[in-house]
Amino acid sequence: MLMVSLQRFRRLTIRFGFISLMTIVLVLGWSAIAQSQLPSLPSGAANNSFNPPSEVSRHGEYETAAIKSPLDGKELFEVTSPTILNRDKIPDSLLPVEVRAEEVNERLWRVFYRTYSAKQTPIVTIATLNNRPVIQISDDQSSRPIRLVTLTEPDADFNGKTLNELAQTWQTILQNEVARLKQLTTPEVVRQRLGQALQILLGLLIASAVVWLLRRLLTRRQDVLEHQHQAQLAASTAPLTSVAPQSEPTVPSEPTQSETIPSKTVPSETIAGEETEAREITDLRSRFWATLQHQFSVKRRLDIDKSLQWALLWLFILMWYVGIARIISIIPLLMRWSSYVWATPLALIVIWFGVSLAIRISKSLIDRVLHSWKVTPLTPLAEAQRIALRSTTIAEALKGLATFVLIAIGIIWTLALFNIPTSSIVAGGAIVGLAISFGSQSLIKDLVNGCLILLEDQFAVGDVIKIGEKSGLVENLNLRVTQLRNGEGQLITIPNSNITDVSNLTRLWSRVDFSITVAYENDPKQVLDVLRQVSQELYSEPEWRDRLLEPPEILGIDDLSHTGMLVRVWLKTAPMQQWSVGREFRLRVRQAFEVNNIQIGRPQEITYNVDLVNSTLEQTSSKEIPT
Repeated sequence: MLMVSLQRFRRLTIRFGFISLMTIVLVLGWSAIAQSQLPSLPSGAANNSFNPPSEVSRHGEYETAAIKSPLDGKELFEVTSPTILNRDKIPDSLLPVEVRAEEVNERLWRVFYRTYSAKQTPIVTIATLNNRPVIQISDDQSSRPIRLVTLTEPDADFNGKTLNELAQTWQTILQNEVARLKQLTTPEVVRQRLGQALQILLGLLIASAVVWLLRRLLTRRQDVLEHQHQAQLAASTAPLTSVAPQSEPTVPSEPTQSETIPSKTVPSETIAGEETEAREITDLRSRFWATLQHQFSVKRRLDIDKSLQWALLWLFILMWYVGIARIISIIPLLMRWSSYVWATPLALIVIWFGVSLAIRISKSLIDRVLHSWKVTPLTPLAEAQRIALRSTTIAEALKGLATFVLIAIGIIWTLALFNIPTSSIVAGGAIVGLAISFGSQSLIKDLVNGCLILLEDQFAVGDVIKIGEKSGLVENLNLRVTQLRNGEGQLITIPNSNITDVSNLTRLWSRVDFSITVAYENDPKQVLDVLRQVSQELYSEPEWRDRLLEPPEILGIDDLSHTGMLVRVWLKTAPMQQWSVGREFRLRVRQAFEVNNIQIGRPQEITYNVDLVNSTLEQTSSKEIPT
């Protein structure tokens, strides 16, 4: 137990570590892509060269792009340039607005690093260059100011201000931003923010330990419930052994002279036997429904535990996501990624949380629908057991199909989230799927035939079937293949498209077709009486009465040949019981034949008189000798 606990602890630790690492990558990975320093000419998000890049807004004759803070990516103001309709043919006199914004943002990055190492807060001033206002910044580390942005007429026209008024507005914005940069990069603030980040990280570790303990408790209880569920499932699908199917009429055996019953009189023993059998039927039906109801109760508790584990997993992911996002938003060197943390990664988590939730709901609905289908009280008992056996296979197939569809939808939404044209991908996938379908027609036939097998209930997991020359117990059945386990323990896999003729040996009931050849020297009536006696003794014993659905039927003499008389007996049994009943019946017949001196049939022997043959040959030869 200690080794098992250590191994489980190691697996859970690795799992939580992997999830934590993936969460960190999820938070930081896309932000790194979003912070690319390459100019976007043209943007990959644009459909063609006539559409502006994703970071550019078009307003008639003007296009604007945002200038963002190098600290946290907050928008400060927008620069403006004349609209460029075709970015494949840019006039030499025009500078695309995205290139202009990229240059300003690069200069702000230089200001950020200089402000971090400067002793005094840099000063933002307004200068004039070629009769245009220029906003520049001066610090105590250089003798020459750094030019940030040159105002143009499109800037003033778009904002509805003069160049000087707009320059003063932008100067105020940039001066406040520089002061904020200097304040947040002081050692005292950095130490304070790092302390807050460590507190958040410690809280995440403690909460993760609590989640791990809860999941471990749920895993232990889930193992117990899983064992109970498997036991109940085996009980509900075990063969019914004491009741004949209601859909099959009972054919009474031919009574002997001593068992002949007058047509007008019904013995009290017969009435008592019928009442006893009716009580047995009622009791067995009650136990069967109780087993199914208890199985559903255990399954529901098992599903609740799995749902709690699923909720704890997503709580763990969400907890680390929010914690990392909070850490990024308070540490100055990481604040530039804070705007991206709450964008694409959050949308991605929401998409896959919704997909995962939809999968769980669909599986729960499938279980409930199949449960209500298989516990209908109006269904005959043997057919209800058959449905209970079959529903497991159908449920797994439907759950797999629902999972595949929902995951495909989640992938399409994920691609659309990254501005990947899903319509062309779907159309291309349809063409590829059509091409693959021509090359894999056998696979499609497997799937179609697998669906027909399930819908028509030809066989299910737990049946013993014969397909061509192959036979065995159905151990696995899905939409593509059927797997049989034969008597030698071999696992036989048969594609569903190859299943044309199938013999089901355990569908609702089974039969022992017993036939034996006895010698002509035996009295036929004695042979039939002995077989009736053996059959009645077997049927009257409780151990075997539960496996026989009705009294054995003595058919009589089926054939006369040179080996003897062929006598046939039918024994109708519960599913999967024909082999044990057949072995026991053959043993008793062998013993009864020995007691009653009944001989087994054998081929007839012809004996020739050797002396007569020799004399005949001598007479023939003497006539041929001349005198």
